[in-house]
Amino acid sequence: MTRSTQRRPPRLVYLLTTAQRRLEAAIERDAPDGLTVSRIGLLLALPPEGGLRMSALARELDLGAPAVSGLVDRMSSSGLVRRTPDAADRRSFLVALTDRGRAVRARAVARTKEVNDALCQGFSEEEIAVVERWLESVRRRYAP
Repeated sequence: MTRSTQRRPPRLVYLLTTAQRRLEAAIERDAPDGLTVSRIGLLLALPPEGGLRMSALARELDLGAPAVSGLVDRMSSSGLVRRTPDAADRRSFLVALTDRGRAVRARAVARTKEVNDALCQGFSEEEIAVVERWLESVRRRYAP
């Protein structure tokens, strides 16, 4: 194969990082209550009823404890979540949605579905399955 006919290597890192930034901007543009992607992620990670320990929330969001703590503090101040001591382990705290948080979460779920549907347009189920499998492999390969 001559140099002029060689296929250039895929630009996966570039495409993935620029796609992520554009996707986050699109999500935030139409986000309920002007939420950031991080705050939407926290709302989606929490179950509609009950709560999660801070440590489980950190694992779910793939964030460190200080980042989750600050995020929960900001969302608590805006009335979306509450943090209470865990009755089963007094060293831990549970984070749960407030009534307002559940309402905003429902709108965020609907918005996320719209974005997911738009991302799938023009691709077959088989193609989407390959993309999903590839993205999951990236998450596993570079897990902390």
